[in-house]
Amino acid sequence: MEQVVSKKYHIEKNTVQETLIIPLYGRKVCSEHFPELFKDEEAERICNVLDDDLVL
Repeated sequence: MEQVVSKKYHIEKNTVQETLIIPLYGRKVCSEHFPELFKDEEAERICNVLDDDLVL
């Protein structure tokens, strides 16, 4: 059973957390473009709960 999350998480600019978004977002994009080769549902879930202005 999947939970619906309405809270968006804000990450401050110029922090370690912001730097770690780069590979996380890359995993999400790769999962969307090549689902038969690579699927990372956790990266998709995490990116979906971040502030929209942060994720590319």
